[in-house]
Amino acid sequence: MFKKFFKSEDKPPEPRRRKPSQPKGDRTQRTRKQHVKLDVADLRVGMFVVELDKPWEESGFMFQGLEIKSASDIHAVQKECSFVWVDYDEFSLKKATKSDGLPAAPGAGSKDTGVSVEDEFDAAKEVHNLAAEAVSTLFEEIRLGAEVDGGKVKQAVNGCVDSILRNPDASVWLTRIQAKHEATAQHSLNVAALSIVMAKAAGMTQREMEDVGVCGMLHDVGKTSISSEVLSKDGPLTDEERAEMQKHTRYGRDILVSTKSVMSGAADVAHSHHEREDGQGYPRKLPSESIPIFAKIVSIAEAYDTMTTKQTYRAACSPSEALQELYSLRGKQFDEDMVIKFIDAVGIFPPGSIVEMLNGEIGIVLANTSDKLRPRVIIILDSAKEPAQQKVVDLSQMDTDREGNVYQIKTTLSDGSFGIDVADFQRAGLRMG
Repeated sequence: MFKKFFKSEDKPPEPRRRKPSQPKGDRTQRTRKQHVKLDVADLRVGMFVVELDKPWEESGFMFQGLEIKSASDIHAVQKECSFVWVDYDEFSLKKATKSDGLPAAPGAGSKDTGVSVEDEFDAAKEVHNLAAEAVSTLFEEIRLGAEVDGGKVKQAVNGCVDSILRNPDASVWLTRIQAKHEATAQHSLNVAALSIVMAKAAGMTQREMEDVGVCGMLHDVGKTSISSEVLSKDGPLTDEERAEMQKHTRYGRDILVSTKSVMSGAADVAHSHHEREDGQGYPRKLPSESIPIFAKIVSIAEAYDTMTTKQTYRAACSPSEALQELYSLRGKQFDEDMVIKFIDAVGIFPPGSIVEMLNGEIGIVLANTSDKLRPRVIIILDSAKEPAQQKVVDLSQMDTDREGNVYQIKTTLSDGSFGIDVADFQRAGLRMG
């Protein structure tokens, strides 16, 4: 399917509180009789906190016992405590209730929970906003000489993993609409999310997804040691400036090697994410077999996000143009199998893509379907390119327009086409469904 589509000349608010008086039978059927002590970085939506690392009356919580219903609840507990005890019976029953859309227990794998992108979008947005704030603060602290706080990174990544397990399309959407005011930190968050999505598509475990997310989050941490003049320069870099920029891989390795609270593999990824399959990458020109698999994943996510983000010296590529570029470089710059997995994960028309239909109408891709060439699309402009009443059409169901013609995508467009900015349009009231 990919060969047919892509041209190639090469090889083929405040957290909600809960009273403790609710009958046990309304919460769960007891299947275990033990509580589990958890680091607050490992909290998940659906868990029930039964004990803190300090007396409840010394905390900011009104009642004893707290059901984790949102990312805000997790954030509230993390501000108060270092570790807590969780009623594992509550969590194990909740995770089995598919209608709740909750993630599997840590280490249970990465099976879909069947949550729609519409239902997951608000939760994913909350998670990404909290993660963006954490990453921006983290990078600023590192610039000022502080050590990388591995706990903050893990907290940010775990929320992203949970959301992606419920529905990856919502997170792909958010890599398209997040503000770009803090370029390095925002890029790192996007790369982490896209790397997790790819790891999920590759069948990796939840722990592996969390690890690759940490690697993606920190892959460019070495740029905190690059001068702002080079980092934010308008226009192409000189040879000297390019050489200085390329040092960020070594700087990143040095920063992370000295940080005991971060998994050791993150330093390898920071050092190796610009190596190439053909051995022509930097800084060490490693052969393919010597490049860590997480570095191969992060390099693809990093390239995709860079290509689809507007730069000071060039316009952004459309998502499909970026995918075609990745496909053309498979086996040369990027690992071929992982490129295919990435395209399969985000879709031929990734969520958040602006598309023109055969009938001239303009829409934004909402979510993938089982048919990668026929996603669900929100129509926003009519054939005269005038604002239309928003509606969702499912191309996989052969939905038709007013003339009875089956909707089909003609082409993809870059942000800014017909005055459409995906981020601005969503904030102005794009209805998710």
